[in-house]
Amino acid sequence: MSISIVIADDHVLMRQGVIQVLSAEQDIQVIGECGDGIELINLVLKLSPDVVLMDISMPKMSGLVAIDKLLAQRPQSKVLVLSMHDELEYVEAMRDAGAAGYILKETSSDKLITAIRSVAAGKTVFPSAIEQNDTQLSQAKYMNPLTVLTRREREVFFLVTAGNTSKKVAELLDMSLKTAENHRSNIYKKLQVNSSAELVRLAGKAGLLE
Repeated sequence: MSISIVIADDHVLMRQGVIQVLSAEQDIQVIGECGDGIELINLVLKLSPDVVLMDISMPKMSGLVAIDKLLAQRPQSKVLVLSMHDELEYVEAMRDAGAAGYILKETSSDKLITAIRSVAAGKTVFPSAIEQNDTQLSQAKYMNPLTVLTRREREVFFLVTAGNTSKKVAELLDMSLKTAENHRSNIYKKLQVNSSAELVRLAGKAGLLE
């Protein structure tokens, strides 16, 4: 049975390279491609692929926000992250957000294909350092501010650290200004910061800025 896949990466050459690699596999079919998080959500909801192969660093909407919004609307989606970021904070954040797998862009094509088949079969695929070292993972949890935030607060977190005002956050997430400000206030309290500048510094230290 063929595995349908949608690919999201803002680098066209990267997308084309992956598509070329996958086109040689009889059991994998790329049914859609896009270059940003917003387009990804629309494409997945429209095409219902078996696997979503996505980057983290994308324009308009970060992959860390896009996966939250995507899984909120289509929780059965099997997301495999293909990223240049090898920091534990990124891996953990995507896993906590619901990703089924995380592999690096420097990986071989054979490993990418194997990961796609594994995720399609309902398995999880994460770096061995994450799966085998609980102590290291615990340390990552301590450093990662996302672990104390709700799904909605994580969306607001990334929009605020990207420089958006509360009004813009409300518009992008389709909520009232008061709700956006309440989320922002809750984030500040949970992370013990007093301003967006402090929030950006915290995100930077945790390796969560694109």
